[in-house]
Amino acid sequence: MGAKKSKPPNTDPPPMEEVRTTKGVPGAENCGDGPKAKEMGVYRMVDMHGGGTLMRLARQCKEIGDVAMLDAYIERECKPFLYNAGKGKLMPVAELVKLRNEERNAKLSAFSRKKGKGKSGPNILDNLGEEQAGNAGDLKKALKLLDGGGKGGKSESKYREICWKLDERGTMGENLLCICLLQGSEMHNYIGRRLIAAFPKLVNDICTSEDYYGLSPLHVAIVNQDAEFASHLLRKGAEVNQRCYGAFFCAEDQKASRTDSLEHEYVELSPRTSYTGSMYFGEYPLSFAVCMNHMDMFRMLMAKKANLNAQDTNGNTVLHLCVIHENSDMLDACLEFGANLKIANKQNLTPLTLAARLAKKTMFDKILQLECEKVWTYGGSRCIAYPLTKIDTIDELSGEMNEQSALSLVVYGETNEHLELMDGLIEKILDEKWASWLRSLLGFMFYYVSFTAAYMLRPSSATTEHITHGLITEMGDPAYGYTEDTPKNYTVNWNTADTQCHLMSYGEWPWYYGWMRLACELLTVVATIVQVVFDMGDVKRIGFQKWFKFLKAFPAKLMYKCSFLFVLLMIPSRLACGLHENFLTIDNTLAIVSVLLVTLHFLYYCRAIPFVGPFVLMVYTIITTDLVRFAMIYSIFLIGFSQSFYVIFTSCERAAKVLNRNNPGASEFTNIMENPIDALLRTFIMTIGEFSVLYREMAACDASLMRNLGKIMFLIFETFVSILQFNLLIAMMTRTYETIFLTQKEWKRQWAQVILMLEMSLSPESRRMHLLQYSRPTGTNKRVRSYVVVSRGQGEKTEMEELAAREAKEEKRREERRQLLKKKQRPAKTTSSRRKIDSPSDVTTCGAAVF
Repeated sequence: MGAKKSKPPNTDPPPMEEVRTTKGVPGAENCGDGPKAKEMGVYRMVDMHGGGTLMRLARQCKEIGDVAMLDAYIERECKPFLYNAGKGKLMPVAELVKLRNEERNAKLSAFSRKKGKGKSGPNILDNLGEEQAGNAGDLKKALKLLDGGGKGGKSESKYREICWKLDERGTMGENLLCICLLQGSEMHNYIGRRLIAAFPKLVNDICTSEDYYGLSPLHVAIVNQDAEFASHLLRKGAEVNQRCYGAFFCAEDQKASRTDSLEHEYVELSPRTSYTGSMYFGEYPLSFAVCMNHMDMFRMLMAKKANLNAQDTNGNTVLHLCVIHENSDMLDACLEFGANLKIANKQNLTPLTLAARLAKKTMFDKILQLECEKVWTYGGSRCIAYPLTKIDTIDELSGEMNEQSALSLVVYGETNEHLELMDGLIEKILDEKWASWLRSLLGFMFYYVSFTAAYMLRPSSATTEHITHGLITEMGDPAYGYTEDTPKNYTVNWNTADTQCHLMSYGEWPWYYGWMRLACELLTVVATIVQVVFDMGDVKRIGFQKWFKFLKAFPAKLMYKCSFLFVLLMIPSRLACGLHENFLTIDNTLAIVSVLLVTLHFLYYCRAIPFVGPFVLMVYTIITTDLVRFAMIYSIFLIGFSQSFYVIFTSCERAAKVLNRNNPGASEFTNIMENPIDALLRTFIMTIGEFSVLYREMAACDASLMRNLGKIMFLIFETFVSILQFNLLIAMMTRTYETIFLTQKEWKRQWAQVILMLEMSLSPESRRMHLLQYSRPTGTNKRVRSYVVVSRGQGEKTEMEELAAREAKEEKRREERRQLLKKKQRPAKTTSSRRKIDSPSDVTTCGAAVF
C-alpha cells in the first residue's frame, strides 16, 4: 500500500494579509529589528514580518488539517529555548531587577544612571537541585512564606517562575508566544495555541526588558482587543493579577525618576505626577481592559476573581484610571461590581479629588452624583446631601486645612478647565464661606483707619522745621531775617536736641495731633502684635514652607505682612530718638514704607470683585512675566551702551581740556557722565524720551571721531531700545491683557483664592465652627458633615441633568439648521431640474423613459 504523500513545504512568501507588524502594543514595531535580532534563534522561527520557519510550517499544516507535524516541530525546536524542557525555573527577583537596571542604565547617559538599591539577600534556591527547583508547585508557596512575600499588601514573592531562557529572548525580553501575540494575525494566534498546548507555563511567562517588564500574554491579548484569545489564556491558567512595570506603560513625567530596589520587583517612581501619557494603563490586566474600554474582557476577568480594588505603583485603582482616561461607561461597570470610591492613591487623591486636580468636569460631576445622597423628595422638589469629607477644605474633625480637597484643587488649579468646575456645588460652598469670612474685610478696614489716622496726624511741619534747622518754621514760613539775597551758609540759632524727639511730645501739641495720635498708634501696635501672634500660630501649626507657599500667591498680602515688621521697628526707633537725630529719619522712613504697603493690601480684597479682580491679576501677571523678561534683556543693552557713552564723553572731556589749555574758553563741552553710575542713570533717562541734553553735549564734543561715533551709538540705541524693545514690551503686555480679559470666569478664581487665604488665617477651632454653620449632619454619625442642596420645582436640576438638557438643546438647534438648509436647497434643485427638462432633447429622453 502506498503511503499518503504530504505536500512539500511551501517556501513561497506568505500572503499579503499575513504579512503584518505588531497589532496592538504601540512601540513594539521595532521589535526584532537591528543587527542583533537576525542572530536570535527565536526570530528564525517567527519574525516580526510574517515570516519564519514555524510560520511556513504552520501554513502547511493548516492547509492539510494535520497539526501533528507542527506539534512535533514545536516540541523538538523549542525545548532548547526553555528551562527544564518547559517546566520552568524559579529565579530570584533580584537577578531580574539587576538585568532590568543594567538595560536602563545602558540607555541613559553617565550622569543619569542609577544603581539598584537594597540588598538581594541569600538565594535559597542555590541549595536545591534543578529538578527540585523546576518543581515549582508547592515550592513556590513555601518560598513565599519563607522570604516574607505578600506582606504589606504587595502579594509578591522574591522568586519568579521563568519558562523561556533569558539569553534566548527577543529584543523586548519576549518569548515566542509573545512574538505571536504582538502581531495578532489569525496564523500567529494559531501558532500561539499550539505553543500553549505544548508548554502550558508560557501563559504566565513575562517580558523582562526595561520597557515591557511584566508584560504577560494576557496583557498583550487585552491590548490587541482579542477577547477570544484572552478567554483561551484564562482557561489555561493565566494570572489575572500579573503586574506590568515596563517604562512604556509608565506615566511620561515619571519615566526619568524610575529606580530599582533589589528587595522588590516593582519600580520605584516619584509620587509627583500628573499621570500624563496615553499608555499609562495601571499595570494590571483588569486596568488594561478598563483603559481599552473593553467590556467583555472586563467581565471575563471579573469572572476569574480579578482584584477590582488593586492599586498600582502610584496607588491608583481602576476607578482612578477611569477618571484619567475619562471613561464614564467603565466607571459605571466598576461600581456595579463593587469598586470602592473612597480609596486614595499615593498623592492622597480619591477618584473625585483626582478629577478635580486633572479638571475632568464630566467625571467630576458624575462622581459627585454617585456620592451624594437623596434625603427626601416631594413632587418636583428634592433634598440632596453632598458629603464634605473630600470636597471641603476644612477637616470635619480637627478643623485643619485639607490641601488635597476638591475645593482646594479646583481653586488653585491653573488651567481654564479648572474654572469650569467652579460652577454648581463648588460655587455654592464658596458663597457660604464668603458670607462667613466677610468680617475679615471689616477688621482690616478698622486697622487701616487707625493706621492712616496715626500717620496723617503726625506733626509734619515740626519735622520740616527740624530738618531745615529752623530755616522753615512750623507755619511753613522762612525764618526771621531770611530773604532771597541771604547767602547759602546762613544759619539761625538752633538746638537739634530740643526737637529731634518732637514725635513723642504728645502733650505739647493740640489734642488731635497729640493724644488722638497716641490712641491711634496704640491701636495700630496692638492690632499688629495680635496679627503677628496669629501668624506665628499658623506657622507653628502648618510649617513655614506651607505657610509661605500660600502667602506668595498673594503679593499684596505678602507686602502687608512685611508692614508688620516695619511697624514694630518704629517702636525702638521712636524710643531711641534722644540718642541721635538719625532715628527720627528712620522713624519717618519706616512710616512712609508702612503706609504704602498697608494701602496696597486693598488689592488683595479687590481680587474678589468681578469687575476689578481680573485687572489686579493683569498687573501681577505683567510684572512677574512681561516686565521681568523685558528687564533681563533691557539691562544687557543698558549696561553696554551706558559704558560706551561713558568712554565717549570721557574722551570728549579730555579733548576739551587740551583745547582749553592752549586757548582758554575755546570749548563749551560739559561732561554729564563723570562716572559709570551717572552714565547708567543718564542712559536710562534717555530711554524714556529725555535725550536732548545728551545729544546737545555730544554735538559740542571737540573730538570729531568721538562726536561721530557717539551719534552712531545714539542712533543704534534709540532704534533697538527706545523703539524696538519698548514697543515689544507694549505688545507683550497687550497680549497678557487680552488673554486674561477673555477669560470671563477668572474673577471667580481670584475670589475663591481670597476666601481660602482668609480661611487659612483662622484657628482650626474657628474654621470648624464656621463649617458647622453651613453644613448638616447626615446619617447616624453626627461628625460626618454634608452640604445640603434643596431644589424646588422643575426649574432647578442637578448638574448632570443641566448638562444633558444643554446637549439636547444644542442637538435640536443643529437639527433645525439642517432642516432649514434642506428647505433652502430644495427650490434650487427644482429650478435646475426644470431648466434641464425644458430643452427638446431632455423632453424626448423623458418621453422615451416613460414609454
